[in-house]
Amino acid sequence: MKKILLVAGALLSAFLMVSVVTAVPQSHSTTAMNVIEDIEQERIILQDRLSNIGVLDPQFGGIIDLLKQLIWLIIQAILDLIEIVRNLIGLVALIDYLIQLVMILVEAIMALIEIIMNIFNPSHTLG
Repeated sequence: MKKILLVAGALLSAFLMVSVVTAVPQSHSTTAMNVIEDIEQERIILQDRLSNIGVLDPQFGGIIDLLKQLIWLIIQAILDLIEIVRNLIGLVALIDYLIQLVMILVEAIMALIEIIMNIFNPSHTLG
């Protein structure tokens, strides 16, 4: 129990020391907050002006973000084209396989017809 109280007291006193050291007097913080508010207002005004002339779109947040979005769209378009080409290659391969199977089927039907004709007329052959 003594150890717990000792650790809790040490943590509490460390927290109080940190808060006292980092505390800013009201007179200093008011000046700093006014400067921060002025900078924030100037940033908002600049963003409005830039978005009015089309340089900055608020949705993207800047020209760099706009370029990133444009590059991302180009990459997506290329990936979509690659996927389409892959699908077409697969489709061509399936059509080729289908044609081969149809040719095998036609040959099998011709062989069947020849066998049937040989049954009814042993001296007559197709080929």
